[in-house]
Amino acid sequence: MISQLKSGSKYLLLLFMAVVTLSSCSNNKFKIKGEIYGAEEETIILEKSDFQGRWIPVDSTHINKNGGFSFSFPTPGSPEIYRISLNNQYVYIPVDSTETITLTSSYDKFGHDFSLTGSRNAEMMEQFEKQLHSTNTSNSDSLMAFKRSVFSNYMKDFPGSILNYYILTKTTDGVPLYNPNDKTDAKYFAAVATGYKSARPDDPHAKLLENTALNSLKLKNSEEGKYMTLEAQEISLIDMDLQDENGKNVKLSDIAGKGKPVVVIFSLLTHQDSPELNISLAQIYNRLGGRTEFYNVSLDEDQYEWRNAARNLPWVTVYSPGQFSSADAVKYNVYQLPSFYIYNSEGELTSRPMTLEELNQSLK
Repeated sequence: MISQLKSGSKYLLLLFMAVVTLSSCSNNKFKIKGEIYGAEEETIILEKSDFQGRWIPVDSTHINKNGGFSFSFPTPGSPEIYRISLNNQYVYIPVDSTETITLTSSYDKFGHDFSLTGSRNAEMMEQFEKQLHSTNTSNSDSLMAFKRSVFSNYMKDFPGSILNYYILTKTTDGVPLYNPNDKTDAKYFAAVATGYKSARPDDPHAKLLENTALNSLKLKNSEEGKYMTLEAQEISLIDMDLQDENGKNVKLSDIAGKGKPVVVIFSLLTHQDSPELNISLAQIYNRLGGRTEFYNVSLDEDQYEWRNAARNLPWVTVYSPGQFSSADAVKYNVYQLPSFYIYNSEGELTSRPMTLEELNQSLK
């Protein structure tokens, strides 16, 4: 009898411990729920950005007949940005810990008009996105005023916030909102990097921001002609070692300086204007009849879509995600897309055409 009681007590203890463990695990999750009107029975995807600038699907679900949905996912080790994808439109959501974020939107306005509640960062994300959509970023004066306002309202008083990281890496129509290659933006990167280093020194985002800030400050502090200026002088090869669409690493030095001129192209293969650009490049490439090599560096975020697009091109195409924040884009001081650089047959960088027309003329 005593043995049975002991056995039963042991079973109950194990059962209790299992329940506690499961409860603990279930609590170590964040939740995103809400309603998307007019999107009944549609599939939405939860995606997470890696440190290469790529968006990776981590979960998916169907919206129910009432427009409702729910995700529950393990809490990341450090604050992260997730996004919900619906019909190639996105809502970005900052996740700090085990909070529950509520998203409300509609199918026709998804990605542009939405409500986020459940955390301070989520509410600030909604405010920032709405202000960004209402700002004329093509006007330099309004853009500068907007960036100053964003720093004052969202970044200055919140050191180490994942929202700061998101804002600094935000792009609109393929152009960075804050450009690390623009010396006027260097102070923003420096301030946010300092905040991260102070508030969250072990956060993986801190090191990335620190490196970007240092490169940005070097550019700001350099005097005209004191450092390497790609536009004005011949310089030796700035090498890159990147993967092509088949997963094979191809160095620029594998083809440059081997007796043929080489054109380095920075572009976005998944951009809506990419097919037209590639047709023009193909005309130049075919006209040269193999006498010049192309080394196409793609700064796209979506690796899957990039790979599909790259398979159709006859020249070397490699992948360096992160758009203007890519380490290779920073090395080459890329501030517009597409960007072109010409190495001569000896492997010296001789010119930087600013347009397709200039590229075509330079290669005649």
